[in-house]
Amino acid sequence: MKNLVVIASLLLLCSSFSHAEQYGAAVGSGPAKSVPDAIAAVDAGSQDVMLLEAEVTSVCQAKGCWLGFSSDAGDVRVTFKDYGFFVPFSIRGKQVRVEGMMEKTELSLEDSKHLIEDAGGDPATVTEPIVEYQFVASGVQVLS
Repeated sequence: MKNLVVIASLLLLCSSFSHAEQYGAAVGSGPAKSVPDAIAAVDAGSQDVMLLEAEVTSVCQAKGCWLGFSSDAGDVRVTFKDYGFFVPFSIRGKQVRVEGMMEKTELSLEDSKHLIEDAGGDPATVTEPIVEYQFVASGVQVLS
């Protein structure tokens, strides 16, 4: 009986270490790009599926329908494929890995104001359209 308790405890411990917080589809295990490297690839014309790893700097405060990454090279807003999943607000500040496609897009003034409002800002401060890098993720894996 004692051995059974020890084995069950070890299995529970091992399963808790191997289970990463995951949203959407499983994320690949290959090498991931940094935000500056991903931006450089898109600016050079890349339209490939990529893995991106970064710290979450912002999250949609309305319902968790997007997250953001920031870097000196620019910011990236990550949305979720087919609006199929959301992330918790508590993901901000965590290191994540996402898989999907990225492009550079100019938002309309109306969408720019909506984005700022969802981030918790004042939409009245937006006077021109935002140009942003948009990443559509099929999955998000929380690393830390």
